[in-house]
Amino acid sequence: MNVSVALRQAVQRTPWYQKRKTYRVLFWREISPLAVPIFLENTCVLLMGVLSTFLVSWLGKEAMAGVGLADSFNMVIMAFFAAVDLGTTVVVAFSLGKLDPSRARSAARQSLVIMTLFAIVLAVVIHASGEQIINFVAGEATPEVKALALTYLELTVLSYPAAAITLIGSGALRGAGNTRIPLIINGGMNILNIMISSVLIYGVFSWDGLGFVGAGLGLTIARYIGAVAIIVVLMIGFNPALRITLKSYFKPLNFSILWEVLGIGIPASIESVLFNGGKLLTQMFVAGMGTNVIAGNFIAFSIAAVINLPGNALGSASTIITGKRLGKGQIGQAERQLRHVFWLSTIFLTLIAWVSAPFGGLLASFYTQEQDVKEVVQVLIWLNAAFMPIWAASWVLPAGQKGARDARFAMWVSMLGMWGCRVVAGYTLGVVLGMGVVGVWMGMFFDWAVRGAFFYWRMVSGRWLWKYPKSSSH
Repeated sequence: MNVSVALRQAVQRTPWYQKRKTYRVLFWREISPLAVPIFLENTCVLLMGVLSTFLVSWLGKEAMAGVGLADSFNMVIMAFFAAVDLGTTVVVAFSLGKLDPSRARSAARQSLVIMTLFAIVLAVVIHASGEQIINFVAGEATPEVKALALTYLELTVLSYPAAAITLIGSGALRGAGNTRIPLIINGGMNILNIMISSVLIYGVFSWDGLGFVGAGLGLTIARYIGAVAIIVVLMIGFNPALRITLKSYFKPLNFSILWEVLGIGIPASIESVLFNGGKLLTQMFVAGMGTNVIAGNFIAFSIAAVINLPGNALGSASTIITGKRLGKGQIGQAERQLRHVFWLSTIFLTLIAWVSAPFGGLLASFYTQEQDVKEVVQVLIWLNAAFMPIWAASWVLPAGQKGARDARFAMWVSMLGMWGCRVVAGYTLGVVLGMGVVGVWMGMFFDWAVRGAFFYWRMVSGRWLWKYPKSSSH
């Protein structure tokens, strides 16, 4: 009883307790309306990805390893698109905060045009050099796994323009505060992916299907349906502030607005490409450790991504909230809200990770029945839970700070964390010292710790608000 009384008194002495009513209003009026639809959208995307993995896993662990290797490269490209999507979100949110909808529309339209053209060029280049990419990524994987990975890459690369349109369009709508439409479109697109892929892989009625080829083809078709839906939504003007007609896509570009988007998007994309390039390199360390380890590593990342869903949603919400607050000149509010989102994410994610860790084997059994693969997954999920308390500092904080257009700092820190910590430590522990996939993951946790320390210092020091003098908030 004395312990509970002492704990209650300690809580009552904290600054949070004194402002608990303010934080409650913030959570229900600002954070929840943004974070909940983003969380549901991300959940749909991820669960559909999990179901896609299930569909492929029934074809064998070689097929699953092939998809995992190809997707590790695809994730680098998707991260690049998502970085420009972030720049669009921030500029749209900031422009609407300043009551300038024409600038918001122009930012969204130009981002869509530039990134669609770039995605087409990128798709052609990667399709032509697919074999070299897979040989580089797959390392010492078996020829069968490499062949399957190449097939999947050559099919999914065709979906890059559609993926760019969907990501940029969704980001623009979120920046305008409309998170429900991206939820509906992305959720529907992923449901279609499962339905189309199931038919294409396993067939229907008397048709036997296309087997493994159907997985990549189903994803590509679903992404193009989603891209068409995004363009139609923007054209009709469900969100009046972002009504973009088809004719307007052919107007000359306004480079001052485009540069504002790219001023956030370029550092963020350099950060994403270098970060995911380093992540790809660590996957290559794993590629030489056996098919069971490749499959187990892929499954563990999939489960960890589900655990991290609330944190990603809160990070995206903090980007939008920060951008809008700073657009209105409310610097103090932006600062308080970022701190609140950070602590909320840390506590919530840690609890989820600790509760789910004992069920690692059960979760793995949804993907595979092979015991050697499940053992790898169990170990990695326990490790993920142990280090989860530092995850929000390394991922949620930079998301909020980018809402203040503080993207360059995040770029340098991410490069240091990835290449100075994750790659070096992962190779040293996993390959040189023979710790295997556990060593590779320990390098990842070291990266989290370094990133988290820098971003927490950035938040506490207030230097992330260097573009917004305190006097402007009065």
